[in-house]
Amino acid sequence: MIENVDVNEARGGSRPPKRDLTVIFDFDGTIADTLAAIVRLANKYNADLGIPPLDREEIEAMRGMSSRAILKKHRIPLAKLPYLLIHYQKELSHEIDKLGLFPGIREVLLELKALGVKLGILTSNSEENVEKFLQARELDVFDFIHSEVNLFGKSRALKHVLKENEVDRGEVIYVGDEARDIDACRKAKVPVIAVSWGFQRRDFLIDHDPNFIVDSPGEILEIVTA
Repeated sequence: MIENVDVNEARGGSRPPKRDLTVIFDFDGTIADTLAAIVRLANKYNADLGIPPLDREEIEAMRGMSSRAILKKHRIPLAKLPYLLIHYQKELSHEIDKLGLFPGIREVLLELKALGVKLGILTSNSEENVEKFLQARELDVFDFIHSEVNLFGKSRALKHVLKENEVDRGEVIYVGDEARDIDACRKAKVPVIAVSWGFQRRDFLIDHDPNFIVDSPGEILEIVTA
């Protein structure tokens, strides 16, 4: 089991892992910088839900809140959530191939692949959107992409991925940018690396006690190869 340590204690060269390893990445906020596009789309339809437009101050406040707290604050019924997610994904598909890749993540993915690490994606975004984004970036490195629209059932989705791809819990690390990723991994008994460049703030992520917290993609490689 990976110990809960800061990445600075896990420094090492880019050498192959000591065991077969699968690294599963979240997509939005971890690989793809989709936040600005999602906020823009949300503001486009928020009026229909009676929600005021999200400004910079509100977005920053949301980065320190759980998904449930955000929904409660904006009075978004859970029953409407699947519809909204699917709707946003459809709209996002028109510009997904033009959105940004977080600096440094491409190099890390290519290096992990070269080292023989099995790579996967678990996301609530659509598989079509993810594939379109990766193709535009010429990033054909992932062994599987699993899409499941279930905001509060990510631990079940993670278990599905492990079973479908015959991945042992002792041979996997998950990488995500939200507290719900950390909570899901804890329930699924999977080590998790939380990244600080995504949606939720570093201090909020730390409060949820991830196995690792990193501030740059290169640190993911150092953990995997330590």
